[in-house]
Amino acid sequence: MVARMITVDLPFPPSVNNLFRNAQKGRVKTERYAEWANVAGWMLKSQKPGRVEGKFALALVVQRKDNRKRDIGNLLKAVEDLLVEHGVIQDDSLAERIHIAWGEAPEGCRVTVGAVS
Repeated sequence: MVARMITVDLPFPPSVNNLFRNAQKGRVKTERYAEWANVAGWMLKSQKPGRVEGKFALALVVQRKDNRKRDIGNLLKAVEDLLVEHGVIQDDSLAERIHIAWGEAPEGCRVTVGAVS
């Protein structure tokens, strides 16, 4: 189903610093990232979001887990890759606008994707 706008709730995403580890034949997903992607994937499927075709705007609201210093920009990549993997967006290179903010998110991360003409 093609949608103009979708909103989904996902668990708090891992930092881009913790997504991959080096292996003999390149990079592989870390155990932590693979586990997050599995849980987040099932959450995404259960919400039946549909897909946004072509260029899009992406907004993330992320719930602070604690008072540690965190680079909010490092939380984007795992979410974008999940949306591509599950067909919600065609490719993360089609993003026209991205907004990320700390705020209230029931499951840890609220994601809104909207079509851009």
